[in-house]
Amino acid sequence: MYEILLFIIVFTVIYFVYYFIFDEKIKKEKYTKISELVILCKKFNLDKKKMDYRKTLNGVAIINAFIIAFTLAIINLIPLRMEFRLLIAFVIIMVLIFTLYFAYGKYLNKKWGR
Repeated sequence: MYEILLFIIVFTVIYFVYYFIFDEKIKKEKYTKISELVILCKKFNLDKKKMDYRKTLNGVAIINAFIIAFTLAIINLIPLRMEFRLLIAFVIIMVLIFTLYFAYGKYLNKKWGR
C-alpha cells in the first residue's frame, strides 16, 4: 500500500515539474532545445509543421514521471543492499526509456509522421 501511495505522489510531483518546465520553454519558444523532442523528431521522422508541441511534451512529461515513479516504487519493494538496488534501478530505467519512448515515437509517427 505504501508503494502505491509513493508512486502516486512521486508521479504527480514529477509530472507537474516537467509540465511547468516544458510550458516555460514553449512560452519562450525554446522548444527546439528540449532534447526529448529533438530525439523524437529525428528518430521517428516527425513533421514539425504538423506537430502540436504542447500535446507532444505533455506525453513526454507523463512518460518521464512514470519512469521515475515506477522505478522508485519497485526499488522500495526490493530488500537488498543499496548497490544492488542501484543496479536494478539502472536496468529498469533503461528498459522503460527504450520501450516507452519507442512506443510513443511510433504513435507520433502514425499521427504526425512524413
